[in-house]
Amino acid sequence: MASTTPNTNRGVWLSSYSTPAKVIDLPMPQAGPGSAVIKVLASLITPFSKYIHDGSLAVYNLTLPLVPNPGNIGRVHSAGPDSVYLKPGDLVYFNPWIKARDDPTQYQKVPLEGLFVLDEARLCGELGYQLAELKEIALQSMVYAALVEAGSLQAGDTVIIGPATGTFSSIAVEVALILGANVIALGRSKEKLGHLWQTLGNPDRLKYVVMTGNNDVDFAAILKATPNGAGAEIFNDWSSGSLHSPPYFSAAFRAVKQDGRVVLSGAPSGNIEIPYTLAMHKNIKIQGKLMANRGAIESTIKLITSGVLKVGRKGGAEVSIFNIEQFGEAEDFAAKHGGWKNYTYITPNL
Repeated sequence: MASTTPNTNRGVWLSSYSTPAKVIDLPMPQAGPGSAVIKVLASLITPFSKYIHDGSLAVYNLTLPLVPNPGNIGRVHSAGPDSVYLKPGDLVYFNPWIKARDDPTQYQKVPLEGLFVLDEARLCGELGYQLAELKEIALQSMVYAALVEAGSLQAGDTVIIGPATGTFSSIAVEVALILGANVIALGRSKEKLGHLWQTLGNPDRLKYVVMTGNNDVDFAAILKATPNGAGAEIFNDWSSGSLHSPPYFSAAFRAVKQDGRVVLSGAPSGNIEIPYTLAMHKNIKIQGKLMANRGAIESTIKLITSGVLKVGRKGGAEVSIFNIEQFGEAEDFAAKHGGWKNYTYITPNL
């Protein structure tokens, strides 16, 4: 049974890269077979959202026009006739990785397979999370997917993560530690790496290596940082989309153990050079990983619901909230201030 249907549906509309997105009135969506309409409560604005939407990061390959920033926390407004578990009022997380681009709007039609019902009593009641803070599920699940779905990370494994001080890579360091791994964090700034270590509570299982740009020197330093100098089971690369090629790939690849895994999770626009013979002799598996499958999202939600993985202010984050009419301001703010543990949200209906 659907709740009362509003007359308006305000949404952000991106018509071209040369014109800023604007907020307009959009048609009110209707749920049909295989879909639901959700009332959007919070959508994440990343530090690079602005550059995706102005065409600077063409690697994201948007097809315009569209409503940008897929994925949200919301409530079910109405569900299609074939829905067997959703009901109006359910708090849900929507994963957009079904090639839907339909958010932020006040109301959004989404496929049922992209919805995850959240335990509101536990998350918002017992744990005290605000609704917007739960949108971190999107970030945490992408990292979980890279480490576990692609990397087959197990407790006790050693994982090299680099560059390690970006938004996603810092989360990767944190999640890997929570999952029981030893972590070697790579970066050029000793100050940023030290801040990462201190923010996470100076854990014994986290070591960091200040990279020099000399592959032989850096390889030796990475290897020395691993337990007993034996190397790592996994190298997870998170090189930025602003780079042409991953800066630490060569040195880190050499430090991967026999039967190790290399997971590419960044967005450089260029190519990588793989040492063919080394990869063959060590039986190294190389895999790209973008977004998360349903299992990884469910596992991430369980970690957060259990209280083991803390998000939002409880996890030490600063949270900034804007309404939908402030979309442009929110993008500018996120580009300037956003990053690991500094998150910006649009709340169309709060």
